[in-house]
Amino acid sequence: MENYTQILNEKFPGLRLNCEINQRGILTVSGECGNWEQLVDIGHAAAKLGGVKNVVSEMTVKGLVIPVKDYSAFKHNGQAIGTVEYVDVLIIGAGISGCAVARELSKYRLNILVTDMADDIATGATKANNGNIHPGHAVAPGTLKATLNFKGNRMYTQWAEDLGFDLRRCGAMGAVTDEQLIPMLQKAYDIAKLNGVDGVELVDAKRAYELEPGLARNNHKDIVGALWLPSLGLVEPYKVATALAENAAENGVRFLFNCTVADILHEDGAVRGAVTNKGIIHATYVINCAGVYADEISAMAGDKCYTIHPRKGVIAILDKRRTPIYNSLTEVFTLESVKEMSAKKNAESKGGGMCYTPEGNILMGPSAIEIPNKEDLSTTPEDLDYAMGRGSHISYSDVIRFFAGVRAADFTEDFIIEMSPITDGFINVGGIQSPGLAAAPAIAEMVEGILVKSAGKRGAPPAPNPNYNPVRKREIEFRHLSREAQDELIRQNPSYGRIICRCESITEGEILEALRSPLRPASIDAIKRRTRAGMGRCQGGFCQSRVLEILARELGREWAEINLTGEGSNVLTTDNRPSCALCNGKQVNNA
Repeated sequence: MENYTQILNEKFPGLRLNCEINQRGILTVSGECGNWEQLVDIGHAAAKLGGVKNVVSEMTVKGLVIPVKDYSAFKHNGQAIGTVEYVDVLIIGAGISGCAVARELSKYRLNILVTDMADDIATGATKANNGNIHPGHAVAPGTLKATLNFKGNRMYTQWAEDLGFDLRRCGAMGAVTDEQLIPMLQKAYDIAKLNGVDGVELVDAKRAYELEPGLARNNHKDIVGALWLPSLGLVEPYKVATALAENAAENGVRFLFNCTVADILHEDGAVRGAVTNKGIIHATYVINCAGVYADEISAMAGDKCYTIHPRKGVIAILDKRRTPIYNSLTEVFTLESVKEMSAKKNAESKGGGMCYTPEGNILMGPSAIEIPNKEDLSTTPEDLDYAMGRGSHISYSDVIRFFAGVRAADFTEDFIIEMSPITDGFINVGGIQSPGLAAAPAIAEMVEGILVKSAGKRGAPPAPNPNYNPVRKREIEFRHLSREAQDELIRQNPSYGRIICRCESITEGEILEALRSPLRPASIDAIKRRTRAGMGRCQGGFCQSRVLEILARELGREWAEINLTGEGSNVLTTDNRPSCALCNGKQVNNA
């Protein structure tokens, strides 16, 4: 057996690291590091050692208090409330993975409950995502990521058809201006072929100009070759999650929001359920899709087998007046740009770049910064500079909003999808970072296979849901209709004739339709994600009050009870104008 302690101490001299490995190959590393970046480097180095399946960090950092979430109050509340549910399957987390798994399992006659600590679906890394359905050329061959990436990419076409969301297969191109960079393209091509990427081509300059007219249009006359990836797609990730969740709900899955899991119940080597701030939920199976908290949930289940090291990414959204300059996602590499990119790029992340959304907004980023705090969503000038760094023709005046998300990376930089060998019935879906969005259909299918196989071994295979319907009706998008169709819609329903968001041309009818969803949005930001009201240049400056008014009216609440983005984020605290009071149905004495 290798002396892991000796190896790591020789690689990182001056430290006093200690390593312990169990029979599963889980290596636990302890000791004090000089800084957070060093801790992450040690974790990555440990994960590459022979015989190591994954790494648990018990390392500390000199002079730094690593934030740790305190679950005690949530647990105390749940225990005081007692049992509130008995379910077959409890899914923790309503991001893209949790919603995909819920929809996949809804084809069976199972009592399924999805919990999330936030007030809506897709409020974590899923919404802070650039929406690329990656082809699979940028992941290490032989990894679970690689297998599920290319498979999931293929499955998106059917997903989009069934669930009614926009998928734009625009393709991606990496073009180079110097023969010295051709080996870089060849390496990427070889990886893509190993990973089974559909349609990948290594093309000469003539073919590159044919495939991407924007090269000539933007005066790139010196292209010598390119890598062409036609299977890359673009989606709005929160729209995909919404479609999955709504279809799951239509097929019988229930969702419980503002619900924090504080402990996992397990005994005699089997999972029994979870303690949440809303009570105890007993479950036959618990599926851990908890994002950056997945390692903590797994430890609660008695299976401390990996550590999430948060990686923050900042994305800048540009105004639609700045239109994409290429038809595909294209980047032109020069010798100078490759050197600059190599100097600052996180070796474990794709980070950086430019893309655009199906609605036409250019996105800059994301950055890729290792951080100790899983809830650090701040944006520093350096973060924004990193995100904006690969757009020479872009100005900061084009930015209408920037935001951060946190990737759930483990030290192997791979997905962790398995039935726990320690706690039967507990299924880990951890380490889901890019290309987690692209892989989501295949992730869900893999989890389905794990659960069905387990249930069969127990002598209770799940019966098919006789009412399962994989199709979700596409919502009306007034802005994309012809004038004739808009006129007809307004004649049928006058609420579609009242524009609420002028920047994006979102109507009251669309907001009302979103509020009729089986997963009713209850905050201004939830409406924003469902309808795009507030996503334009003014970022809700004109329409936010109108949306607030509609929410209060339709939900039967006071204006001051409406939240911006979750519990406790009230936009207003009191009724301070007569008009507000009147809208709440009150009588006002103006004397």
